[in-house]
Amino acid sequence: MIKDDRNYHLRLQEFCDCYMETDPKKELEKAAKGVSGDPSGDLEEHALKFLGLTIFYGASEKAKHISLQRSTEGKVLFTVDAKGKYQLLPPSTKLADRIISIARSITHVDADQGKLPVSLGLRNDRIEVHFQFDRKAGDETFSILFPEL
Repeated sequence: MIKDDRNYHLRLQEFCDCYMETDPKKELEKAAKGVSGDPSGDLEEHALKFLGLTIFYGASEKAKHISLQRSTEGKVLFTVDAKGKYQLLPPSTKLADRIISIARSITHVDADQGKLPVSLGLRNDRIEVHFQFDRKAGDETFSILFPEL
């Protein structure tokens, strides 16, 4: 197996760029159902794809924020606050945990609460979002806050 030395931030940008010509909502639904598009079935690649699609979807929908909530019981909610607040098909608990872990790794936020900007270069442009974390008694919420577009 070949080790990928690129960091999560760079790989996330590559996923965002790769899916710019697709329908992000349809791709998110596939990813939530476990279809990663990666023949090896690598959880890390799947999590990066889901995170990239979430950012692209949020930007295209002019979302205020998108949240991924995981309860101690393993229930996952995937909430979008754009033109109204609504739910999308959530990823599995295992995938949600990996997405949150990667987002924490990108921002280096290990504390229970934290919020940091993340800038992503996308083709000839860029977007700056904020990753926000809130962990309490085993429940965890990861939110992506979008700029007003």
